[in-house]
Amino acid sequence: MNLDYDYLIKIVFTGAQQTGKTYTLNIMADRNQGQLDLYVPTIGVDFVIKRMQVTVHNKIYNIKLQLWDTGGQERYQTFINVYYRNASGMFLFCNVCDLESFKKCSTLIENIKEYNQEDAQVMLVGNKIGTERVVSVDELVTFAQNNNIMFTELNTENGEDTNGILESMVKSIIHQILLREHGKQKQKVDEILI
Repeated sequence: MNLDYDYLIKIVFTGAQQTGKTYTLNIMADRNQGQLDLYVPTIGVDFVIKRMQVTVHNKIYNIKLQLWDTGGQERYQTFINVYYRNASGMFLFCNVCDLESFKKCSTLIENIKEYNQEDAQVMLVGNKIGTERVVSVDELVTFAQNNNIMFTELNTENGEDTNGILESMVKSIIHQILLREHGKQKQKVDEILI
């Protein structure tokens, strides 16, 4: 079978309602460019396919991504957990202006650990940093360190480039795949050479 990609990677966007998951995914996927300012909540799940190339350890890989967007409403959480299965990466979003969205991350990280593979890469994304924040950088960093996950902040409301965090995530996933293929133990995220 002749595939036009080296790896098929599933990445799930999760988090509370109105944390910027759908908006960020739409920017990454270059879709709905004329309607990015409209807030339309995701009902259940949505997904998009994206292709990209990344360089890891001086080798170029062609990647086919499945980007899954999950609804942040509590009523969808039970069946959304099923979509965590077999995901190689997860973006865990919180709105830094909404303490409740940050608190929900504790529950979501437990669901991710329960329903997902052990070496999946997870990145906490503190979003909407351009507005008045109630969750400090220190709180976000501490949460990320305590859960051994990556961390970044975004201000998608100002059109900040989101492809950098997607590329970082994909490189981390490729690194883990290469480790697994070579029978090596999982390394901490900060040991990854990107």
